[in-house]
Amino acid sequence: MMKRSVYLLACLTFAAAGCSHGPPAGPDLAQPYPVEGAITFPGGAPLKGGMIYFVPTEAKTGGRIRYEATSMVDAKGHYKLGLNDHSGAPAGDYKVRIMPRDYMELAGSNSGRIPAKYREAATTPLTITVKEGDNTFNFELK
Repeated sequence: MMKRSVYLLACLTFAAAGCSHGPPAGPDLAQPYPVEGAITFPGGAPLKGGMIYFVPTEAKTGGRIRYEATSMVDAKGHYKLGLNDHSGAPAGDYKVRIMPRDYMELAGSNSGRIPAKYREAATTPLTITVKEGDNTFNFELK
């Protein structure tokens, strides 16, 4: 029983470690390109906190699998897709979701002001195209 518990703990540790670095593992994943930008409210006040998600409109591009890319938004409204490694997102078209964090929100966050329409892929008016190379996308939440 003890060996099984140690084995299970080791498996969970490796699985958790794999979740925090880069895009999902797999031989058929599309190459990511750097994506960053800023999010503001009308008048230029930055979004403080929250999350941004780039949701691919098509699951594949050139035979390679595309995946959702995400980032936390910092206290100055800046984001850089890829969380820990900032690897970015594969080239292609995306719907952009912006919403408050479920946990670990920044102190003094104003992410509760994000209008509901930006929180779901089905209702967001934000669409972008990531291209090969560096990409910068700034958004104003109206």
